[in-house]
Amino acid sequence: MKNLALAAAVSLAVLSSLPARADSDPLPNSGTYFITSMSSDEALQPAGASAGQNVLLYEYNRSGMQKWAIDRKRDPKTGKPTNRYTIKLAGENGELNFEPHPVADCSAILGADKSVMVLESGDAGMLIKSVAKNGDALYVYPQPPLNAEARFGPNDGSSKFRWKFTLAD
Repeated sequence: MKNLALAAAVSLAVLSSLPARADSDPLPNSGTYFITSMSSDEALQPAGASAGQNVLLYEYNRSGMQKWAIDRKRDPKTGKPTNRYTIKLAGENGELNFEPHPVADCSAILGADKSVMVLESGDAGMLIKSVAKNGDALYVYPQPPLNAEARFGPNDGSSKFRWKFTLAD
């Protein structure tokens, strides 16, 4: 009986340490996450931890360079969470924001400007849409033998546009 009570207490402690989320709300709350592609199981990671670096896909290894701090915006009138977010590289340098590059190929880069993204949940993962790019969605752009790039473009409904957010420990 003591073991069961201890297990319940540990489970409650673990659950209470996670960000609160209503069952009807599948979107992630503010926190630090790993963002992986549903089509390749690779994680978003910048080529380097400095402004202007491209964000590529690397083997998911839960490294510090694969941690992203997401900030969920709240409606100013109701105070309720929205589907709008800013995303930045987690760590001490809080000015490395995830944003679309302003060139034609719209690759994802680290920049100084906070770029608002809209997350949409679906059965096969999340869509990450750029407000600055009028709703173009983040997708995996393969370029063998190099690492795939993360780019923004029109959603074709394929799994290359779907992402998974895993809470970092």
